[in-house]
Amino acid sequence: MEKVKKSRISKLRVILGMMLSPASVLKSAVAEMPWGFALAVSSAAFCLFFLQTGLDLYKTGQKEIGFVILSAAAGAAYGLIFIPFAGVVVWAMLKLARSQKELKWVVSSFCLSYSGALVYGITGILFSLAFAWRTSVAFGAAGVLWAAGPMIVAIRATTDGKNALSIPIATAVCGVVLLSWSMFGQL
Repeated sequence: MEKVKKSRISKLRVILGMMLSPASVLKSAVAEMPWGFALAVSSAAFCLFFLQTGLDLYKTGQKEIGFVILSAAAGAAYGLIFIPFAGVVVWAMLKLARSQKELKWVVSSFCLSYSGALVYGITGILFSLAFAWRTSVAFGAAGVLWAAGPMIVAIRATTDGKNALSIPIATAVCGVVLLSWSMFGQL
């Protein structure tokens, strides 16, 4: 009996692919990625985004070092809990539109949509630490906005190409994310 070799998809390739060509990744890799990896991507992306916020506020003297640590932890929890929850809510809404995609696929694709935010987060932390720049807006918010594109593609795939649903839903999710981040910075 011949063993079938299961192809391994590079996790780095998935992250960069979701940032640059989300449609191809959604077709070929999301179903094969472990859901834990998708959760780790969104959790790490928001950990770095909120960490940048904490560092920016610390550098300007508005917050203490404890807030920086709290920011990183809050961001990790946000990416681990809120983003999958948003995926569940969107999946439930799209079920009403007769979507055939499984919950795991929708939640994974939502979490992986923040791959660009992860790349921007890593870059922002490097610039923050190396050059003492305040990077939460230039890198953090830009990374979150970058997620709108992959999210639109994921919702479009879930609704069999219905842009009338994908663009407003992705815009609303990104808006809620940025609004909640802004409120966090005001604490």
